[in-house]
Amino acid sequence: MPRSRNRLSALLAIGGAACGGAPVRAPAASCPSDRAVVVASRADIARIAHCAVLAGVTIRSAAELDTSGLAALATITGDLVIGPTVGIDTVSLGGLRTVGGNVRVVSNGLLQGVFLPRLEQAGRIEIEGNVALTTVSLPRLARVDGAVRVTDNAELALLDVPVLAVIDQALVLAADPKLELVDAGALQHAGSVALDVPKLPADVAARLRAAAPRP
Repeated sequence: MPRSRNRLSALLAIGGAACGGAPVRAPAASCPSDRAVVVASRADIARIAHCAVLAGVTIRSAAELDTSGLAALATITGDLVIGPTVGIDTVSLGGLRTVGGNVRVVSNGLLQGVFLPRLEQAGRIEIEGNVALTTVSLPRLARVDGAVRVTDNAELALLDVPVLAVIDQALVLAADPKLELVDAGALQHAGSVALDVPKLPADVAARLRAAAPRP
């Protein structure tokens, strides 16, 4: 009799495991297609880490965040906004290829580097009022449908856009007193060019101005 009970107990244990005794993972959260998401915490990053397409992303936080957790993100149909932040020193989105709206990097306190290594196209680029930003690297960006404005960044030294060929509207570089390295050798067209960056080498400035139509 004890042997029969032991066998019955074993069978019940196996059956319980097969019928749901093992823990079940909760389904992944959906990826919003009709609204921008705000990334302000590690939990926010974890919630959308699986998303390849989002309607918009705003990174706005006082915390220290590692944005490399959003490596699956390939397309933002609306805007990418970085700022204001006070605890983030680097933003890297390694899988992002397209931003349909604006890329805005504005009013960040500790941010030193923005790295979008696969971004190929954006609607507009605005990098303004970042007190510690030194490096902006967009090595695959080929076209901007709107303007590119890089202004009032006290420490910015490098703007890396080596394959950028077309800026449909204005290129504006102004009030960036330490900006001396602008890798934009592929630029063929800009709607207009306005430069007020004292450390920019004369030959680089001349090449940028040559991309604008002559009056």
